[in-house]
Amino acid sequence: MRVALDGPPNPEDDLARLRRFIDRLPAVIGYWDRDERNVIANDAYFDYFGITPDEIHGRSMREILGRRVYAYVRPHVEGVLRGETQVFESSLPDRHGEVRHFESTYIPDLVEGEIHGFFVQGHDVTARVQAEKTRDEAFRLFQLRMANAPFGEAVLTTNGHALLVNPALCQLVGCTTEELSGSTYRDFVHADELAAAVEEHRQLIAGEVDQISAEHRYLRPDGTTIWVQRNAVLAPGHEYGVEDVIIAQFIDVTARRVAEAQLSRLAVTDQLTGLRNRHALVAAVEQHRTAAPGTAMGLIFVDLDGFKQVNDKHGHAAGDTVLIEVGRRLSLAAPEPNSVYRLGGDEFVVLVPGAPHEAVVAGLAATVCSALTGRYDVGCDPFHLTASVGSTVGLTDDAEELIRQADIDMYRHKARLRESAV
Repeated sequence: MRVALDGPPNPEDDLARLRRFIDRLPAVIGYWDRDERNVIANDAYFDYFGITPDEIHGRSMREILGRRVYAYVRPHVEGVLRGETQVFESSLPDRHGEVRHFESTYIPDLVEGEIHGFFVQGHDVTARVQAEKTRDEAFRLFQLRMANAPFGEAVLTTNGHALLVNPALCQLVGCTTEELSGSTYRDFVHADELAAAVEEHRQLIAGEVDQISAEHRYLRPDGTTIWVQRNAVLAPGHEYGVEDVIIAQFIDVTARRVAEAQLSRLAVTDQLTGLRNRHALVAAVEQHRTAAPGTAMGLIFVDLDGFKQVNDKHGHAAGDTVLIEVGRRLSLAAPEPNSVYRLGGDEFVVLVPGAPHEAVVAGLAATVCSALTGRYDVGCDPFHLTASVGSTVGLTDDAEELIRQADIDMYRHKARLRESAV
């Protein structure tokens, strides 16, 4: 469809319209002849050079750009005058003295095989250059921090393969940079921990969590096991040619884990005999009730007859030796799944989980009594001790109640023994 015009075209109107068009463009637009003198310049030149198009007209490029900038662009001028389009970046100060960055294009004006001049188009790319500089500086600082960080750091693909590792991580896992290159966390996480580590990784990649913060056991190539805290987040990965990467930190927390395990063990362990203590007994009863509700458990209560005389006659060191031996004999007489505890002094307990009936527990109690009754050597002065044993079977989840019932049964046995002795 053709639109009728009012009257014939007016070349002067077209030229004025074209002039308004190039003046409104934000890019620097100009035309320079073969002698490198300006023929046309748009208003954008004034923003950068402080010179109007009329003032630029007829002046040389060297004069407008200045000696230093002209020396930089001179090879491109020579190239365009040979008929070769030039695309390049340059920097020059504007009329306020602020350095601006340009992406310039020089296009030859070729008419019937002859170069008459060249067109210039310059785009201000200062914002992009500054953003790239800021990004590059941040990346340089990141690499510098990685190289000197006291803890392990790595950049990983979203599949978990190592792209970049730091010296601290190599030392942590006992590998060289070459050995770690291309490896994944799956190569080091303990088999018992791997499923949890893989699930955490899946949640991070899926966007279900913002970060990973977890502790797992890692296996070094030399076979040693360490505890590692892994913290990881997703980050843009353009510097590595991918959309996203994982930035991960690895901190050796083995010492803390060992200390915590030792403290936990001490909290439930009798320091003299190495047996479990009353706190452990209460926890074991609760655990049994939770794991096997409605199942009876048996408990055997033990104390030593005349133990006070050992301390009085031979001293507390000798008494400690006897208690250690009692613990050893009890552990042999009541093997797993039974468990042995020292409540304090010369009082011991054997927990019998899942006891089918009282006869089974009573039979084990007799075995325990026999094992503990007999000769004990303290230095060169052996002596004989007997054990008093009581037992009970119940469904209760109250450890103290089981102890009380077994204690009552033990005193019944003591009473019967005294009566028979009379």
